[in-house]
Amino acid sequence: MLLTFALISLIGSPRCYAQLIVGEGFSAQVLVGNVLVGDGVQTRNITYTGHNRAIALFENGDKAELGLDKGIIMSTGVAVEAKGPNDVLDNSKDLKYPGDQTLEKIANRQTIDAAVLQFEFKPQTEEIEFKYIFSSEEYIRYVDRGFNDVFGFFISGPGITGEQNVAKIPGSNVEVSIDNVNHKRNSEYFVLNDNTSSNSYKHLQHNGQTVVLKANLTLQACDWYTIKLAITDVGDPALDSWVFIGSKSFKHKTAIGADTAFCSDNFVQTLDAGHPSRQVLWSTGERTQQIQVSGYGNYWVEVFTQCGSFKDEINIFPAIKDISIGDDTLVCGNEVNRVLQVENRVFEHYKWSNGDTTPTITVKKPGEYWLEVSRYGCTAADTMQINEIEVPEFSLGADTLICGEVDLSLKPNINADDFTWHDGSKNGVMKVTEPGLYWLRADLGVCHYIDSIMITNRTALNVDIGPPELSFCELQDVRLTTQLNDTSDYAIRWNTGEQVGAITVTESGWYAVSVTDKVCGFTADDDCNVMFLSESLDYFVPNAFSPNLDGLNGTFSVTFGLSTVDTFQISIYNLWGEQIYQSSDIEEKWDGKWQGNYVPGGTYIWYAVLKTPCLPDEKRYQSGTLTIMR
Repeated sequence: MLLTFALISLIGSPRCYAQLIVGEGFSAQVLVGNVLVGDGVQTRNITYTGHNRAIALFENGDKAELGLDKGIIMSTGVAVEAKGPNDVLDNSKDLKYPGDQTLEKIANRQTIDAAVLQFEFKPQTEEIEFKYIFSSEEYIRYVDRGFNDVFGFFISGPGITGEQNVAKIPGSNVEVSIDNVNHKRNSEYFVLNDNTSSNSYKHLQHNGQTVVLKANLTLQACDWYTIKLAITDVGDPALDSWVFIGSKSFKHKTAIGADTAFCSDNFVQTLDAGHPSRQVLWSTGERTQQIQVSGYGNYWVEVFTQCGSFKDEINIFPAIKDISIGDDTLVCGNEVNRVLQVENRVFEHYKWSNGDTTPTITVKKPGEYWLEVSRYGCTAADTMQINEIEVPEFSLGADTLICGEVDLSLKPNINADDFTWHDGSKNGVMKVTEPGLYWLRADLGVCHYIDSIMITNRTALNVDIGPPELSFCELQDVRLTTQLNDTSDYAIRWNTGEQVGAITVTESGWYAVSVTDKVCGFTADDDCNVMFLSESLDYFVPNAFSPNLDGLNGTFSVTFGLSTVDTFQISIYNLWGEQIYQSSDIEEKWDGKWQGNYVPGGTYIWYAVLKTPCLPDEKRYQSGTLTIMR
């Protein structure tokens, strides 16, 4: 029951439809007892030697075009890497495990990374068989190179001398190996898997493989035998190989045959138990060696022997059923983009009306399409019609530029069953008060149409070329820009005469710009005073004045030129060191008075302290003499 649940979990994803499904982590007892061995074969002393990732179970082999649908994988590398597609030329995994002495006798070289599954079994008849496939990354480049991976199925027990390898080419005593089954020798048993133009085996990783082969064991009934299933790398761990052994294929031989498919339900099939000396019982209740059946289903026969009984079965099924690539469809002319396929079915061959041979096609235009498929020599076909509805003109109008505030209504030019705007609203008319991208979906019958419109607007211009005053300590290139580079939409004129979006100025002065929106007629102006300041203290202190009330040269003050002054203070002293005047106001004028009276004529001393923007961290101390004349 645990195995059943595990297998179900492996095949739950539909994405694995055409890919081999591989499950790791199962014990040797489960792999032999629940997967490999058929009805009536007793087993004991089951052991496995090798890396735990070198052995696994697999499913979905038919859909992956392997040849065996389910069973056990054994590998010289990692079993799960048997899954394809064949997108790695030299798939290799070094598991760092020892080799096998029995296989070294075949290879005549050291072996590594061996995977060995061994168990004892007791057959009820003289003949046991099982199905297998050998595959490898060493195909086809290393054929006849003398150091290929090896494998073998070794049987020992009553009536057998030593260990005999039963992995033989059909009808011969030649062991199956890369050098014995390939594109040059026994090629009827070989399939290449690196031809990208072919669909065959595209879902598998190996470069080549054998077809399904059968190992035949001739034994003594009711005695215990030992079988050893082994595979190994030879010489080095490069280029992995795999052996696939069919589920429940390790079984007693009968003549009931393999599962059989018929093209129609009008058939009669003879089933043979293949054991004329033994009693048999069919699922139909009959006890004859042969029966005839004429209906689909699962049939089994039980064979009774001196040490028990066993069953073998056959499934008779329709080779191909009616297929469907879809119902006739009515589509819009602007929406023909459809994948045609047969859902959840795999066939051997596909032929489409357009000549494609793939399981699916994508059609882009209306018309009649058909598919013919074949499987087990039977064919089925289906046809579908894709008809087109003419697409009506549907438009919200051309992209629109609005001068001023946005205030308009958008309305489609067609009637429809349903409208859906970009914001999810369903109204037939959209009131627009903001610029932006607006789109509408209109549904009409089986068709839907989508159109969009971009609404932009221009409002009153706002031109800013900088602050009203710009001052610089050094002469330099100063860039004044309107931030408008599109002179095709805007007329720009500077008081310098230039008509570009930005100008460079190198002289102190007043600069102004006027901009006109050519589309909407909006205008804007801005100006800026640029000053290049000197680092020197460009000022003048007079050396004399005459406060004699004659109206001429009657006051004292400091006159400044280009430099801007942040800090200013001037002090005047008489010859006795008395301070008779002090001021921090650049605009202030001294009238020659001290303590309310005019100072007498003569010589005085002044001191000045100044700081300018261009010398922010330095004070300039200046002094001089001043003559007051009466």
